[in-house]
Amino acid sequence: MNRSIRPVAVRDASADPEFELLRASCHSNPQLLTAALQRDLQWERVLKLASYHRVLPALYTHLQHRVDVPASIQSALHARFFSHCQRAVRFSAELVTILRQLAAESIPVIAQKGPVLAHLLYGDAAMREFGDLDFLVRPVDVPQAIATLRDLGYEQNLQLSPRQEKAHLRSGYEYVLGRGAERNLVELQWNLLPRFYSVNVDIEDLFRRSVPYDFESCRARVLSTEDQLLFLCVHAAKHQWAQLGMIRDIATSSCLALDWDWVLDEARRLGIMRILATSLLLAHETLGSKLPTQGDALPEVAKCRRIVSAIKSNWEDGSGPHPESVAYFRFTLQLRERWLDRARFLWRLAVTPSVGEWTAVQVPDGLFPFYSGVRLGRLLRRAVS
Repeated sequence: MNRSIRPVAVRDASADPEFELLRASCHSNPQLLTAALQRDLQWERVLKLASYHRVLPALYTHLQHRVDVPASIQSALHARFFSHCQRAVRFSAELVTILRQLAAESIPVIAQKGPVLAHLLYGDAAMREFGDLDFLVRPVDVPQAIATLRDLGYEQNLQLSPRQEKAHLRSGYEYVLGRGAERNLVELQWNLLPRFYSVNVDIEDLFRRSVPYDFESCRARVLSTEDQLLFLCVHAAKHQWAQLGMIRDIATSSCLALDWDWVLDEARRLGIMRILATSLLLAHETLGSKLPTQGDALPEVAKCRRIVSAIKSNWEDGSGPHPESVAYFRFTLQLRERWLDRARFLWRLAVTPSVGEWTAVQVPDGLFPFYSGVRLGRLLRRAVS
């Protein structure tokens, strides 16, 4: 691993006390936690923010058995964490079932996020919150993978015509499947992001660099540590780093044994250096994680300060971005350092119909090009409103 530095962790006295407690529970400096607990806390808000930021496991781990935490709060945390553990066990068992079934059908798959990432980063599937199971397959294997999931009782939430399915495989990146009353249990992905984000990752390269990982007596494949870090950064950027849990994952991932030269070269190649720099800077300033320091490793840091400041203000408010607002797309443009990527983003965003258009207007497949006009109309109406 390359040389790195660790900042001095200093508590910001003006910071929101409830959010500061969450930050301290994810930080490596125990003094922050003691200081945060000495402040006047609204415990109901602490629990609400912990749920929003998906850091309940970290909060529970650091607050259990502390004499400076009210007994009623200890009980509430224990009940919530126990419920989370039950969900983690259930999801872990389901993940193993799906992996084994896909393997039996000879379908290569990479397990993403969910209990596998929790186990990989924190050593325990219950130490990270997640809401579904994510699987990455090659685009050519999507139909067979969906058929396999249907055999296990899962159903697609999205029903598309043949022309729409073809377009979705080209410009989209996932199908969501559910079972029974739970409609969003599995995300079957064939890319890391929708095409309009203009991050052109080669899926074949991801599979070639993937590594085996033993999870619950099952052999899974996961992204390489370097690809994992980049994916976590890109995924967080897609959601504009809305949750502290995302930064916790990035901070933990950045502390693994990484080939930083490769990470930085790949970020430059993909045009996501500003996204990587913003992510690492957030993890560095918020949770005390390390920054690579060789040469001009992070030339975008100076340009990311304003972005970091805006993200931090949203954290304390417990507010997140609206993914279909003009402000969201404007902010996303600021995250790309290359003008060509920005131009591709705007062009693809404007002319690529998606599920929104297909569900808003029903037309025969023979009139499929009509959807491009529907897309432009919806975008203009959204901009005006």
